[in-house]
Order: sequence, then C-alpha cells, then structure tokens
Amino acid sequence: MTIIAQHGGVAVGSAGSVVIHESPPARENWPRQFGLVPGQADCFQHREAASRLDWAVAEGGTAVMCQLLSGTGGVGKTQLAAHYASTTWAAGEVDLLMWVTASSREAITAAYAQAGAEVAGADPEDAEDAAARLLSWLQTTDRKWLIVLDDLADPADLRGLWPPTQRRGKALVTTRRRDAALSGPGRRRIDIGLFSPAESIAYLTAKLAAAHRNDDAAQIAGLADDLGHLPLALAQAVTYLIDLGLSCATYRTRLADRTRELADVMPE
Repeated sequence: MTIIAQHGGVAVGSAGSVVIHESPPARENWPRQFGLVPGQADCFQHREAASRLDWAVAEGGTAVMCQLLSGTGGVGKTQLAAHYASTTWAAGEVDLLMWVTASSREAITAAYAQAGAEVAGADPEDAEDAAARLLSWLQTTDRKWLIVLDDLADPADLRGLWPPTQRRGKALVTTRRRDAALSGPGRRRIDIGLFSPAESIAYLTAKLAAAHRNDDAAQIAGLADDLGHLPLALAQAVTYLIDLGLSCATYRTRLADRTRELADVMPE
C-alpha cells in the first residue's frame, strides 16, 4: 500500500487504485467576541436612559449607527453599554462583538489589530495595518457587528479609527467628553445623567431585598437623596451597609457625621 500526502487530503493507493480522501475544510468560528464585557451589576436597574439607548439604536437605521453615551463619572455609562452588548450578544443579533478599552490610541489600535488578524487575515505584528484591515473588513462585510469603545478619554485617539457607518454594523462609545470633537456623520450623543428618585429607590430596595433586608422606605428614600442619586455612590453605599449589617438610618447618621467633619476642615 502506498500513502501519498495530497493538498487537502490523503491519497491511498492499493492494487493500482487511488482514492482521494479530502480533509474537511476548516470551519469559520462564528460568532466571535473580542474583549471582556464587564459583568452586569447585581440588581441592574433598568432606567430611562437604557430605554433611550434601545430606541436610538433601533431608530437609527443607516443614518445613525454610532451612539455616544456621554456623562460624568459614576453615572453608569459602562454598565448601560455592557447591558446592551450582553443582551445583544445573548440574543444572537451580532456575529462579531468587540469590547475595546478606549483609554488611549495605543489600546484601541492593539484591540483592532487583534481582531484584524483573526477576521481579516492581517499581520498582527503591524498593528496600524492590521487595524486598517479590520476597518476595511467592517465596511464591506455582510456579517452583523457591534463595537463598544469604553471610556474614550480623548476624541483625537479615534482619528482614523472610528468604526465605519455600515448598515450591518453598530457602535457604542462611552465618554466623559461632550464637546464638538465627538460630532461627525452617523453619530448621535445620548447624555447620561443621575438616577431619577424613583430609579434610586428601586435600585436600593432591590439590593436590600436580595440580601434579605427590609429597611424603612422613608430611610431608603432619604439615603438616595443624601447621595444625590449618583449610581456609583448608591452601589458603594448599599454594599457597605449590607456587608456591615447597618440599617439605612445608621448609615445616614455616619454619612452626616463625616459630612460635618469635612465641612470643618475644608470651609468655603
């Protein structure tokens, strides 16, 4: 018996006969995800801002494919983007999901280059070229994609790296910036603010209930007011009081004492 290696298979010869056994072609691995999407916070609070984001993405059509979630630190921009990305991925609505930490141009380029090497056959050693190959692929592919650029510090870092406007693609950008440098064709800014009083109370109540805690409704509302309805402050406070077994009333008393001390050492 003679065995001859052939391109794409093996030829087995016996008694003058040859049979070609073709190796099955490599299957493309889709869908694909690059980058780690942050986990959803416990008792994620669905809020009016999330509804606005869902509406904006659905209503955008081919005109507005990039949504800019803009707001100060701690208002929950990343959580909103992560919630949208996770639900979109779980529903099978995209073939490619990229979560990119956009704190610097180098970080963006490196993330693009990794994806470019895998989906567009680019050389990963040449990061700039690989990033360009990815953008070209995104512009022409028939696959559906979503790119999230989280915590964009400087719009200049995206010069030449904005995801293309393409009917099958969508992009989300979270940033503290609100200036005109973010404007451009196919982009829409969504301002993300504080929780509403009702959202704050609903969040605190759900977190306490999950820990089998029942606090006075008036104290819960008071704590939400004390913390200014800032999502991050609410999350930190309720975790702290649950871990230490404090009531909302006790936590509020301690918070008020610390506020008075700060005013004493840092007068106007």
